[in-house]
Amino acid sequence: MNQLLCLLLAATPTANAMAAYMASLPQEIAALVATDDCQLPDEFSIQNFVAESANGGKTLDSFEFGFLDDSTTVDTSCLFNSTSKAVNNDGRTPRYSCNDARVNFIWQNGSLTLIEGVCAGEDGAADYEASGTAPVAITCTGGNGTTANNATATGGSNCKADSADIQAKFFSIQPVAPKFE
Repeated sequence: MNQLLCLLLAATPTANAMAAYMASLPQEIAALVATDDCQLPDEFSIQNFVAESANGGKTLDSFEFGFLDDSTTVDTSCLFNSTSKAVNNDGRTPRYSCNDARVNFIWQNGSLTLIEGVCAGEDGAADYEASGTAPVAITCTGGNGTTANNATATGGSNCKADSADIQAKFFSIQPVAPKFE
């Protein structure tokens, strides 16, 4: 009996969190989820983040990483370099596409924001975007042999995330912004 009570008490926060999450969703999305026409993502992983920097990690000249979302089975690689072109031109912060175009990213202030298109409409394109942000702590070596913690680093540096697998949660779901041409 005590074990059952403990199990019920342990499950209560999860049930409450799911109820709150579903209550905060627009009715349209909640209806899609109820009919299994839409899989809402919950968590994602940034894997094997590596970069190059000319100034010891203060800014990144190029970087690449893997993106994994187990709930939607999206597994793709993402790359930014001097030839990367933003996929939006609507005045918002520039976003860049991963190999799987359902996933875009923004690198800003040492963090990656991942945007995943979800809930495809009749045209096959995502009607909603889930987004989440993860800080990416990096260490850089090379150039003159210093690390990113040393402000005197000069020359080309190879950088990598301090963790090979960074876990984060999606915290927002919004309709896809209209495209203006």
